Amino acid sequence: MRRIIFSRFAFVFLTVVLGFMFYSTVKIYLRSREANFVNQTVEKETEELKAKRADLSAAIQRLESEGGQEEEIRSRFPVQKPGEKAVVIVEEETKENLPEQSTFGFFPRIWQFIKNIF
Repeated sequence: MRRIIFSRFAFVFLTVVLGFMFYSTVKIYLRSREANFVNQTVEKETEELKAKRADLSAAIQRLESEGGQEEEIRSRFPVQKPGEKAVVIVEEETKENLPEQSTFGFFPRIWQFIKNIF
């Protein structure tokens, strides 16, 4: 019995069995790591979707009120209620924004460009 247990054939057989067991263990470990990564990704997406759902629920509640509907319509379309008047504010142009008459030539434009750099 001792001769069979300590033979080369038994040693090779046990080494092959041990190799298969090691390979299977590594394979299962890698699958476990991949499953954990996918699980974390899904949990992250779930949290993002929950936050998005909360935002959408808040937006729906805002739109269910009359003031929210009016606010949304006014932000998307240029509308007024009957009796309201629109005020348009136009900023006055200053001389700095307007080009001078002398800057229309070639050399005055170059000079103006150099002045604008500094």
